[in-house]
Amino acid sequence: MTTDTPLLDLLRQTVGAPHVLTEGDLTAYEQDWRRRVRGRALAVVRPGSTAEVAAVVRACAAHGVAIVPQSGNTGLSVGSVPDDSGTQLLLNLGRLDRVRAIDRANLTLTAEAGCVLQRLQAAAQDAGLLYP
Repeated sequence: MTTDTPLLDLLRQTVGAPHVLTEGDLTAYEQDWRRRVRGRALAVVRPGSTAEVAAVVRACAAHGVAIVPQSGNTGLSVGSVPDDSGTQLLLNLGRLDRVRAIDRANLTLTAEAGCVLQRLQAAAQDAGLLYP
């Protein structure tokens, strides 16, 4: 797999080189949590803000590279696993893991796309609420 392309260089500038994964064990990102389906990504990119997500999407669109979004990779439909072509970019949203707001009066919670259920449940509990 090539790790030196204009797109990957641009993504490293956008999200920081440590958050553009192209080598090593990418298995945790490239397979479903049940370990039944595995694909191969061009790279795994882990943006840290919505602005970085937007920049990654723009860069991939400009280079004609398909994106597979991934949050917690716990879905049962295998929708967050790339195919085996090695041409798709896996956009892992795990760094977007903050609870932004809790509105007790309306019983709503606003969280980022990579926020896992454990963090949601803890934030709700801290606010005296239950997130099942």
